[in-house]
Amino acid sequence: MKCTNCGAEIQEGTLFCSECGTKVILPESQAPAANEFAQNGAQDNFQNNFGQPADGAQFQNANFQQSENIYAGVPDPAASVNDGKKGGKGVKKILIPIIILLVLVVAAVGGVVFYLKSRPIEVDLNEYVKVTFDGYDTLGTATVDFDEKKFKKDYGDKIKYHGDDKDMKDESSKKLIAEYLDEAVSLDKTEKLTNGDKVTVKFKYDADALLEDLNIKTTTDGMSFSVKGLEEVPTFDPFEGLEITYSGTAPNAYASLDDTNVNNEYFDESAYWFDYDYEQLQDLSNGDVITITIKYDDTQSDEEYIAYFVETYGAMPTQITKDFTVEGLQVSITTKDQITDDVLSQMQSFLEDEGSIYTKDDIGTSVLDDGSVTISNVEYYGMYIGEPKKDSYYDSVQAYMTYKLTLKYKKEEYSYYFVVEMSDLVLDGEGNLVTEKVSTDYYNYDYLTHDFKDGMTIYGMHGFETTADIEDDVSYYSSYFNFSWVLAGENGSSDSSSSDSSTTETSTDEESTDKEETTDTEETTDTEETSEEESDSASEEASEE
Repeated sequence: MKCTNCGAEIQEGTLFCSECGTKVILPESQAPAANEFAQNGAQDNFQNNFGQPADGAQFQNANFQQSENIYAGVPDPAASVNDGKKGGKGVKKILIPIIILLVLVVAAVGGVVFYLKSRPIEVDLNEYVKVTFDGYDTLGTATVDFDEKKFKKDYGDKIKYHGDDKDMKDESSKKLIAEYLDEAVSLDKTEKLTNGDKVTVKFKYDADALLEDLNIKTTTDGMSFSVKGLEEVPTFDPFEGLEITYSGTAPNAYASLDDTNVNNEYFDESAYWFDYDYEQLQDLSNGDVITITIKYDDTQSDEEYIAYFVETYGAMPTQITKDFTVEGLQVSITTKDQITDDVLSQMQSFLEDEGSIYTKDDIGTSVLDDGSVTISNVEYYGMYIGEPKKDSYYDSVQAYMTYKLTLKYKKEEYSYYFVVEMSDLVLDGEGNLVTEKVSTDYYNYDYLTHDFKDGMTIYGMHGFETTADIEDDVSYYSSYFNFSWVLAGENGSSDSSSSDSSTTETSTDEESTDKEETTDTEETTDTEETSEEESDSASEEASEE
């Protein structure tokens, strides 16, 4: 059997189409059987429910008439849609969108509820964080406090722990959370504060995880407080008026402190005094640094000392230590490299001004009364310089200024070396020779005699025939100095290839025990007169011959 509306197969006994819901209309030949089925089925149902059979009269009274259709009066679901034609398909089209809309509405409502329950709790910790400042200006301190009591009161019932720490899930979780936040909050700067400084509140590193487990959102990080209320204290410079004086020459100068002009009230009351390392005042050179301090306890930090001073005397020193740079010292010449061209020129000028040497101006002058022997040339040869050895008794160089003097008799010439020893050579702060400290000695122990070819003999010259003679004579001091030649035009160099000496540098650590130092080189007037008389006599004899 098929449905009259949609054509779907219908099983026997079915009253409505399972596809479209249309009422099944039976052929007239099958209608009585259907009525009989309905009646018998109703009776069986009645008997099952009430435990007794029903006669025909009773069925009639119960509106179960044999001649009537049991489904009479039931609305036809297909009748209201398209007049019983294609009604099932219309119902489907209407129900599907309605169902989808209902699902979406339910999902949206659920999402809103979930968001409201899971969204972070916004906490303004500004109301619970308090920063206090204490101490003196420039030495102030800051502390931060978290109001646990107020926080627990305001958020104790709202905050729940979602992490894995079991201890935070029990009854004391509210207390633990408040205590943890109190420990986690900190400041970026807590010491050496000045009025007007800024300090910033922040959480310790591991507090982020806790806030996440608590589902708390806060903007407390970055909250700043301005430092104020620190007590102002008077300041003073404890080193004002302190002077350092120097004596001696570098590198062996020494210093002393002069505090006669330090007149602040705290120094007068012996609230402090100057302390220093005594060794710093010895063996000074320009550029050395002397450190003076007013803090006598090395175990005390500068901040601790200042705090102590402020608490005790009500004033703050502006500095605890002060460095004084050594400058302006006169410098002993200890190496040949210190003798620049300019210094050498000053040394030569000093000898010339003192009249210690022959100069170019003496060329052409006679060394004898008859004028037969004259000075034909004077030139600076170089200096044989001794640099003091380490731990030597001497603290400056000894320079043997060597000049080559040429005498002329007729067409014949004779040359020898005239030497002047210079010691105690010192430079001032600007690098100039301090002439008033220079010592000189005519280092010409040999009395020279020379015979010219025509029989003319001249004698009584003080000097050396060769530079090797100079080296040999000076070698007595080789245990105290390292000697080398610095020739004219070679300042700072030990090259002496043009020297007629077989040795250009003499240096030995052996101490001479066979020689005694001879310092008396004064020339007597009688010797000079005798030499002149003998020289005149020799000239007369040569003339007679």
